[in-house]
Amino acid sequence: MKKILSLVIVLAMVAGNANAFEFQYESESGLSFMGLFGMNVSKLQNSGLDAKVGAMMGARADYMLPGGRGTYVTAGVDWTMKGGKVSAEYLELNGQAYSATAKCPLHYFEIPVRVGFRYNFMEDLGVYGELGPYFAVGVGGKNRMSIDGDGEEINELEDMLTYKAFKKTSDIEKINNYQRWDAGIGFRVGVEYNNHYNLMFGCDWGLADIYRDSFRDTYHDSFKAQGIDTSLPKVKNFNFSITLGYRF
Repeated sequence: MKKILSLVIVLAMVAGNANAFEFQYESESGLSFMGLFGMNVSKLQNSGLDAKVGAMMGARADYMLPGGRGTYVTAGVDWTMKGGKVSAEYLELNGQAYSATAKCPLHYFEIPVRVGFRYNFMEDLGVYGELGPYFAVGVGGKNRMSIDGDGEEINELEDMLTYKAFKKTSDIEKINNYQRWDAGIGFRVGVEYNNHYNLMFGCDWGLADIYRDSFRDTYHDSFKAQGIDTSLPKVKNFNFSITLGYRF
């Protein structure tokens, strides 16, 4: 009985010390701001395009909840480059073969809203993770075709296949006809040193089909007129990011 009582007392002391350690370096509640920049590796899922590297930069406001034991909410505004690209090793033009690359950069202003949890191992070192939705609007980007060759016909073909990514058109030749609005869900994990310096890794999954309905109908009707019943797949953004941040 004494041994059992002694064991209970020891376990209670260990649990108490562990609990004290767990929140020994709890972050102060309140509002803080962070500037960040980084690199994206993005892809337009179901589009037939490969992943493309881009850049991002933005700002965040984090609010550590009073008594939340490391729980916080965060929101921000980002400028981010997404999209995709595809390379063709063999492009025939007037009996000659060329290599070509088509790039489709999509530039967005994005608003992430997330809930997170932070744990500080030491006074100057903490880790955190957060999850939540994002909302985005396309603000720019131009589809470009680059052909490895010279000549007037090549320049004319490059010009014909270069156009604004978000421009509304029913031209069936311009197959990357995207709507501006996007939304999805994302998560981020990171580490912070000295309450200022941050390294973050994140993923975002788009939930919206970003093909324009008007273009999808035009595409479908153009094949239907030839007796072919076809449809376009749903194209959605996916993005992986590596980001550096500084908390003010």
